[in-house]
Amino acid sequence: SSHFGPLPAGPSGARSASPARFAGDRTPPFGGLPGALGAATHLGAMQHTREELNRMKRQKNIEDKEREVEMKRKEAAEQKREELERLKTEFEEQEKRRVEERILFLHTQAAARAKKKATREELNAKRERNIEKRYAKWREQADAVIAEKLDQQRNEDEEVRLALEQARERKNQKEQEVRDKKAEQQAMHEELESARAEQLSQKAQKRELNSIYKVDQLKTEATEELESFILSPYPVPLKQVLAGRMRPVPTVTELLAAYKDQKEELKELEEMDIPTRAMLRNQTLFQYVRDIQLKAEHDRVRPPEPQQED
Repeated sequence: SSHFGPLPAGPSGARSASPARFAGDRTPPFGGLPGALGAATHLGAMQHTREELNRMKRQKNIEDKEREVEMKRKEAAEQKREELERLKTEFEEQEKRRVEERILFLHTQAAARAKKKATREELNAKRERNIEKRYAKWREQADAVIAEKLDQQRNEDEEVRLALEQARERKNQKEQEVRDKKAEQQAMHEELESARAEQLSQKAQKRELNSIYKVDQLKTEATEELESFILSPYPVPLKQVLAGRMRPVPTVTELLAAYKDQKEELKELEEMDIPTRAMLRNQTLFQYVRDIQLKAEHDRVRPPEPQQED
């Protein structure tokens, strides 16, 4: 310290080193570095202390500014709170005045409505009295008119009743005449039906007897023919064999009806739009034509075909 002066103070304000530290220590200062090397080290330590001082000053300035900003913020918040309190007080006073004005307005309206209601009730009562008077007068006149109408209606009803009774009697007489006529016609019809049934029964009995006679005759002829064939065979086939080989043949009426149906179907087929009908039935054209062909083949009237002899 005799060569470089007193040591600088540390960050806490105390000196970083004391001469008493080296009183009983024989080690030279600055780590025992001799000569120029110790001086350089001392200069570096002083520079480091200046930087530390500058950093502390900056930190203090920052803290001062922060305290100033915080102070201003608190002052602004206090001003805002006071402004809000003032606005709240003004709003409450305005609401109070508005409520008082509304109550006064409602009282005024209620008084006006009460007065108007009293006037209306008085007018209604007067109107009701007048209506009752007019109604009583009208009721009296209406009762007289209704009584007169009822008398007229009773007279008309009596006339209508008498007319209905007379008409009902005439209707019953006519219906009785019609029933008598129908009964007479029914009796005649039953008599005719009975005679017709008797004649039909006689004809049926006669036909049955004729058929029995013909069957017996045919059986006799068949027996005689068979006995004759047994006694003297010949190449001509027997009648009963020929009759057994006969097949049913359509009648003329059936043939004419089938011919008419085929003509109508042919005309309809000529006028038919075959592709459209096939499309509506969800079929191909060839399938639809094939169905028509199969149906015509099934409905065709076939002539009797001879069977092969044994």
